[in-house]
Amino acid sequence: MRTLALVCLALASAVSAADPTPVEKQLAVQSAMAAGRKYLDAEQPADAITVLEKEVGNADGNKAFLDLLREAYLAELYQLEKDATKNADRIATTRRKLFVLGGTKPEAKPEPKPEAPPAAPLVPNLGPPLVPDVTPAAEPAAPPMPAPQVDDATAAFKRGDYTEADKLFTKLGSDKLTAEQKTAWAYSRIKVSADRLNAPNCDAATAAEAARSVADALELIPNNAKLRGVGEQVLKAAQAKAGTAVAVATGDAVETSSFRVRGGSRELATKVAEAAEAQRKAIFERWSGPVGGAWQPKCEIVIHATADAYAKGTGQPVARTGHATVKLTNSRATERRLDLRADDTTIVANALPRELTHVVLADMFGDKPPPRWAAEGMAVLACSPEEISRYTRTLPRCARDGELRSLAALFELKDVPAEKLTGFYCQSVSVAEYLIALKGDKHFKLFVNEVQRYGAPQALKRQYNIDGPAALEPAWKRASVEVARAQAP
Repeated sequence: MRTLALVCLALASAVSAADPTPVEKQLAVQSAMAAGRKYLDAEQPADAITVLEKEVGNADGNKAFLDLLREAYLAELYQLEKDATKNADRIATTRRKLFVLGGTKPEAKPEPKPEAPPAAPLVPNLGPPLVPDVTPAAEPAAPPMPAPQVDDATAAFKRGDYTEADKLFTKLGSDKLTAEQKTAWAYSRIKVSADRLNAPNCDAATAAEAARSVADALELIPNNAKLRGVGEQVLKAAQAKAGTAVAVATGDAVETSSFRVRGGSRELATKVAEAAEAQRKAIFERWSGPVGGAWQPKCEIVIHATADAYAKGTGQPVARTGHATVKLTNSRATERRLDLRADDTTIVANALPRELTHVVLADMFGDKPPPRWAAEGMAVLACSPEEISRYTRTLPRCARDGELRSLAALFELKDVPAEKLTGFYCQSVSVAEYLIALKGDKHFKLFVNEVQRYGAPQALKRQYNIDGPAALEPAWKRASVEVARAQAP
């Protein structure tokens, strides 16, 4: 566990190197008090006096500071007067200083004055701390704030009621605060979040809420690198405990551990980034198993304002709602990108998981991509039930209009065909869904792997005991095409 002195020193350094602000001055006072207490406990009052007197100007009448300085003078007098070689000048000087503070000569060694209780262990009896302690030795001071509402926030901040301070600052909004006031607000929010994380009853939902709160706090202090560093440690711990990644604004982007989202409103970018993290995990778990570490490089997601902007910026057809781009080097992804449209009302439910599936498949099939029909079928099956149903409902019309291929021909396609496009997508989704219904998601993925190695006929025989595409076709049509036709309105 970090000592209180180190914590205060870390906080004192979490500001710019320019002229000290009121917050910086108070943090320096807290650091001096922590060091002074350490020296007094070690019976080194002279050293305690030295560090405390350096911050007298910044203390500005802080009662706790003056009480500690008085205690140091008393302890120093006690030691000096016990010394056989008494230093009369030093004794007199110390007496004068003590008199100014309202103290008198002690008759015996003074009992140490109780200090404010030190910060509690971050994670008692559970090994290393979960998050850095951001508790000051005594109350930090907020910068002067003129409005009555801000005065209330200041008072709460000064007395260490960071929950109330956060609540009051939130009511005011960042537009009404100075840079120093935003720093005080960010400090309060990070402190409250750290306390929530360190509470024994902190669950995943609480941790996720704390992570979002810290992420908001970081937006208040874009140029305070060191205080941001403390907040980012808290954020990382919150994300780990919540089991999810919370989006954080960085410049013109919103980032999570595996994604960087640009474009769209801040609200939409955050929604897409957090959904992408959850969907990445779900896609890996569905087809393969537990998701590994975060993606490096991160997957870039670009949100275009309109269909026209999307088409102009990507060269894709205006009717598309998104597409994925993955570049591989030595079977490893060196670039991942999704292009989506902000005007797509189902962006999170459909376009995002559909295109993200293609990116995940590049990780799963790095040596050789899966057959195109299988990849498109798996991608659509990541969408909402309503979207999947749209494909299955269209299947009978494709069959009637002659847009479906034999399964042998479908399995041999190397890319998306230029003709009978609707039939290709509807048939791909339906065949994938049929095979998955036989033995499950992971077995289908194993089948796709074997298609790459042995070809579709042998893979069907090995994994489903089906004698090739010709034997699969009538069973699939009875279960899918004919049933869909019977259910069509």
